[in-house]
Amino acid sequence: MGTHGERATQTRTAAVPPLMAVRDAATVLVTRDAAEGLEVYLVRRHAKASWLGDVHVFPGGAVDDEDRAAAARSPLHGSAGDVDPAFVITAARESFEESGLLFADRPIEPEPLSAARRALLEGELTFAQILERFDARVDASQLRFFSRWITPAGVEPRRFDARFFVARVPRDQIAEADALEVMDGRWLRPVAALAAYERGEIGMIFPTVKHLERIAPYRTVDELLVFAAAKRIATVQPDVTEHGLVVPPDLVDGW
Repeated sequence: MGTHGERATQTRTAAVPPLMAVRDAATVLVTRDAAEGLEVYLVRRHAKASWLGDVHVFPGGAVDDEDRAAAARSPLHGSAGDVDPAFVITAARESFEESGLLFADRPIEPEPLSAARRALLEGELTFAQILERFDARVDASQLRFFSRWITPAGVEPRRFDARFFVARVPRDQIAEADALEVMDGRWLRPVAALAAYERGEIGMIFPTVKHLERIAPYRTVDELLVFAAAKRIATVQPDVTEHGLVVPPDLVDGW
């Protein structure tokens, strides 16, 4: 999805086919309580990435066949809301890969967890095998389904039908970027991230900006999770305008 306002034109690709296939994806807004208010974890994509290089995003990625198989094979612990379990598996897997945070139904010691993540990143173990090793399941109750956004046609070289989740950082776990696909991670208050973006200090894409704006009014994780549990889910496919992307008028305050 394109970036906010006028900067959206910078990521637009004129040669993108208008009917490019849309891939399912999942993204997680991991949050924590801090002295000055709620903070959210953002990772910076590798500067040499072929797509969205050096851009700050929430941990996330495409749903793959193993995620779908895992969702069909093993029930989740708890519920994330009215959402296909495969998206929950993807959200948990991508969070673990990119930030080292595992949303599991049981606590796991830091050293074995770190070793398992290294094995996952090196292709030695799958996410499902790691869960089996720890006799654990994805705890869907820690991942609250928050929104659904679809990349409009003709804007980016890739299109996604993405489910966004909000979550509290798991207890006694420390977020750490994988240094492969994403170069570093930062805890930021939503308003601080938006201000840095407006000053041109960090790059962000349109849905990241809009989600930061959406959660900015909430001072604590509890407040945000209460809102997330009660809000409706409206599918958002941004409109493409000459000035960039915009949320459709009927959804500006209703997604």
